[in-house]
Amino acid sequence: MGFAKGFIPSVAVAAAVLLAALPVRADDLSAWLAGRQTRFAAFRAAHPRPDAEIARIKVATAARLAAAAPSADLQAGVDRPPIAWSPAGPRAELWDGAAYPEMVVVPAGENTMGSPLTEVNHQTYEDPRHRVRITHAFAIGKYPVTVGEFALFVAETHYDAGDHCFTSEPGEQPAPGRDWRKPSFDQTSAHPATCLNFKDAQAYVAWLSAKTGHPYRLPTEAEYEYATRAGTTTAYWWGDDPNAACAYANAADLDYKARFPDHTASTCHDGYVFTAPVGSFRPNPFGLYDMVGEGWSWLADCWSETYATAPVDGGADLGGDCAQRILRQGSWSARPTMQRSAGRIRYPIDIRVDDHGFRVARSL
Repeated sequence: MGFAKGFIPSVAVAAAVLLAALPVRADDLSAWLAGRQTRFAAFRAAHPRPDAEIARIKVATAARLAAAAPSADLQAGVDRPPIAWSPAGPRAELWDGAAYPEMVVVPAGENTMGSPLTEVNHQTYEDPRHRVRITHAFAIGKYPVTVGEFALFVAETHYDAGDHCFTSEPGEQPAPGRDWRKPSFDQTSAHPATCLNFKDAQAYVAWLSAKTGHPYRLPTEAEYEYATRAGTTTAYWWGDDPNAACAYANAADLDYKARFPDHTASTCHDGYVFTAPVGSFRPNPFGLYDMVGEGWSWLADCWSETYATAPVDGGADLGGDCAQRILRQGSWSARPTMQRSAGRIRYPIDIRVDDHGFRVARSL
């Protein structure tokens, strides 16, 4: 099978285009893309029929659901354990091209969304706890969208993602001359793209859908919490101790606190003050990296003060304040309790902050 639509076959051509556009350092981007092309070729050799793999997952998911006969009374007993109707065999992954995000297929299943009153830092906007049943598998980014991935989008489309961003620096805010190319800290093509707002994320997924011919989008809030928890019920997917975060997430830690002594941080070292290259920490049980920390991820849902009218099928809640959208799941600068699986914040859709980015989802 040939390369996916939109695959960039020549590093030299790509680098020349990017030099003209000057979105990031062309030498770094060229090296990053060359490594991706090598890995993508190996991936396609191992997965020559991605459409057949997706069809197998759909058939197997339907069979698992039929055999499980899930209760019609979904909300009876929010304390039931999570369920994942995973097809047999190894975890499925998808990748539409070296220029595009790597994806992991998340199985259909059920979990309880929100946090109990007894959870440390529980917030009223995490109420009421409710059961969510996602009856279809979907794909989500294995990592957040990186600087390199966003740079390729900008080079092709000449998209303008602004030149002002809220940062941790003193002085005028939003800071002039700060953007996804130059936030208030150094990044490479392998780091998560930040200083991006909701509109930027939507522009990227629209381009990605057009390039690949597949329905890419932002994840819903229910999908994101389900994928973050990955079958766990603790406050954090690794347990209940925020001070154990440093093996699993790039959050505010002692390295961060050394730079920002007045801020709250966990009592461990993760080795980074700001962002880390994606995939630097352990994946969760679904094989997803950086679902917690690194940068807050923009989601499809409009903001609502409670879950009283939230969909229970995994869909996006578009009935709230759509001038503000939801972000999950903590960042390099967020205090430890904001890394919880139930943690959520909202921001206006046109605001850019140096710890805001996104990852993509794909409907199957």
